[in-house]
Amino acid sequence: MLTGGGLAAVFDPRRVALVGASDRAGSVGRLLWDNLADFPGEVLPVCQAATVGGRPAYPDLRDVPGQVDLAVIATPAAAVPGIVAAAAAKGVAAVVVLSAGFAETGSDGARLQAEAVGAARVGGVRLVGPNCFGVQNADLPLNASISEGTPRGGGGVSIVTQSGSYGMAVYALGRDEGLRVAKVFAAGNKADITDAELLRYLREDPATRVICLLLESITDARGFFEQACLTTPVKPVIAVVHGRTGAGQRAAVSHTAALATDDAVRDAALRQAGVARVRTGLQALDAARALSGQPLPRGRRAAVVTNSGGTGVELTDLLADEGLEVPELSAPLQDKLRPLLPAYASARNPVDMTPAWRLFTTLYPAAIELLARSGEIDVVIPVLLQRSASREVAGAVRDAVARLRADGVPVPVYVCWVAPRAADEHARMLQEAGVPCFPWPERTARAAGVAVRCGLRAATPPPATPTRRTPPRPPVSAGPGRPVSAGPGLVPPDAARELLTAAGIPLAETVVCDSAAAAVAAADRLGYPAVAKVAHPAVTHKTDAGGVRLGLLSSDAVRSAARDLLALADGAAVLVQRQREGIELVIGGVRDPEFGPVVMAGFGGILVEAVRDVQLAVAPLDEVQANALLRSLRGAAVLAGLRGRPPTDLGPVAAVIVAVGDLMAGHPEISELDLNPVLVGAGPPVAVDWRIRIG
Repeated sequence: MLTGGGLAAVFDPRRVALVGASDRAGSVGRLLWDNLADFPGEVLPVCQAATVGGRPAYPDLRDVPGQVDLAVIATPAAAVPGIVAAAAAKGVAAVVVLSAGFAETGSDGARLQAEAVGAARVGGVRLVGPNCFGVQNADLPLNASISEGTPRGGGGVSIVTQSGSYGMAVYALGRDEGLRVAKVFAAGNKADITDAELLRYLREDPATRVICLLLESITDARGFFEQACLTTPVKPVIAVVHGRTGAGQRAAVSHTAALATDDAVRDAALRQAGVARVRTGLQALDAARALSGQPLPRGRRAAVVTNSGGTGVELTDLLADEGLEVPELSAPLQDKLRPLLPAYASARNPVDMTPAWRLFTTLYPAAIELLARSGEIDVVIPVLLQRSASREVAGAVRDAVARLRADGVPVPVYVCWVAPRAADEHARMLQEAGVPCFPWPERTARAAGVAVRCGLRAATPPPATPTRRTPPRPPVSAGPGRPVSAGPGLVPPDAARELLTAAGIPLAETVVCDSAAAAVAAADRLGYPAVAKVAHPAVTHKTDAGGVRLGLLSSDAVRSAARDLLALADGAAVLVQRQREGIELVIGGVRDPEFGPVVMAGFGGILVEAVRDVQLAVAPLDEVQANALLRSLRGAAVLAGLRGRPPTDLGPVAAVIVAVGDLMAGHPEISELDLNPVLVGAGPPVAVDWRIRIG
């Protein structure tokens, strides 16, 4: 009996039916039949021919005797819904639909796809695709794909891709650069199985050690985020999510919604979940090789061993760009290195042995071992170029790394390979031994950077996430028995203030006035200097409309300002406050169509969208995460106290961020929320302007 539901049948079936099998040379049915030749279970051809490959064929899935775990379908699209219905009647656990001609082609194809998915769901069948490359389990082996060959197994890298070209690239990188995989899943149109389900399955899969996602979109993004939060502390997750340049800016009345573009939210969610996002598929697969072949890095300190000063300096700069450090080695460690090196070499880091060709076979392995065992270094990167990219040096480096692994030294070794193609066989020697080689410093630095980020994530106690933290406070209401708003649009200032205050968010005392006389009375009571602002649903950005007057020192100034503001729009009101000083922050929330409630925190004021020094996070979140948002701002030093300013107590500010996140999570009708500015400094934070939008 298979365990793990439909995905277990996809990756670890015992009996596979190939629907559309063929003996005809050059056909997809023949390619799939040949690819399944190494499958250790039984492959059953389903087609109109009498036999395929000398085996009896069956005209219909329902005619196949016995249990079928997985059906692979390669037929014209029009036939697929009926085949899936037959699979459901047969009790097949899962189907892989390689056929194209579905939702990717337009409305008629979308209708066919809906019929196929409907038939699958009625019968409890899980559907991979349609319009996909297929699936592979290199360790079984199972090659239910249109790949030209089965990828190399034994590497622990599992790859989820929407692109068939990446499926082909996995095979090529295995052949050319030593990539070894566990599983490959081509999602195609993603009609049924979600990315969240796949992430959960691969987290629990003992054969998977590294998860590599090459995606064009994320299905069930909120579920994916929650599963990623659970996965990254135990297994590295690397992701390419395309669509950065197509990310749109929302039509928004708040700064939060204007800054929370689709890709900005996606990037923040992946970072918050600990997923290492990279720009290209090659970068993702390079990082996967680094992580699968060597131990996880435990820190950022890198040592470079080279015989070329220029290449060592270039690599050092590129590593710094990736957040790694190339620290000067301690005097005692340099003293241990110097006897190994020529007198004119450098032991500082990079360790530059110079072109001492005859010494390379002893210098490289000795330096690698000494650095890895020193306790001062988290990653060792030898640069092998020209004469050092020889069979003898490569073999010596391989043996040194093997000794480190045998002794349990937890420092990874990545080779930066700069050599002619004639030396590729020497690099292959290292790759076969699990020592990843990356052509040129740039690819090396990027792979090392991702590996270090994944290692640091695994070494950090997992933060609270929406799936694990204490649930947010019960939703507050605009008043006893009253909804937040009667309908979509901006919440009136009084109702918004009541809602925010009930949520524990500190607001400046504000009086809503409908006349100049009322504004003067309010200013006299609150104190001077006073601030007057227009309040009207059509005036979304008050400053742009000339709707804010600061530094009002007298009743005459308030009266004049109030008259001007009331004249800006029919039905306008005036908000009066006492003027306050402090650093201006923006704290807000937006409801993202993919990830749900999201909070934003950063430097605010009228230039918030120009400066764009903000951070986003999926809500709800806790005080630790809120503090991390504030500390990750580019201008965080301002909050620590500059030029005589007292440092800001971040605890109360973080509490406001948490409260906004809880409010967004507890009130699904709120689409946007802005507190801008929130004034912070020596005293408690206070929001002096706010805006809430419904629906």
